[in-house]
Amino acid sequence: RSHIGLHILRALRNTPGNVLIDMVGECYPCGFCGRSGRPECAITIKVPANGAPSWETKCMYQYAFRYGYADAGSKHKPCRNVPLKCELCHPILPPEPGRTVRRTPLVAVDAVWCYNLPEHIVKEHEVYSVPGLK
Repeated sequence: RSHIGLHILRALRNTPGNVLIDMVGECYPCGFCGRSGRPECAITIKVPANGAPSWETKCMYQYAFRYGYADAGSKHKPCRNVPLKCELCHPILPPEPGRTVRRTPLVAVDAVWCYNLPEHIVKEHEVYSVPGLK
């Protein structure tokens, strides 16, 4: 994730030095392999009310990581490219009147990699804007 995350960021910013066997995909690159449009790289996420999200993908380069640590980044692994649930696609509904919480079943939804979120918002949610993107 960290290594591919660097390649994805370089590709997004058109930074030279991105020498790869397979080029980073142009549309929603996978956070594990960097390729686009492969069905096996589709990723889903389950976000519980309490606890860390869990994700699932069939990418052959996937590996387990601790979501909380990855989301925060660190000095030695600064990559923060993690799968996210788009709150515009899958909003959290408020509780019913007279209730303090809304019980919803925990279901897997399509996830968007953090580094792909600006592109996702521009393409899927045209009424919203992303600074620096059209």
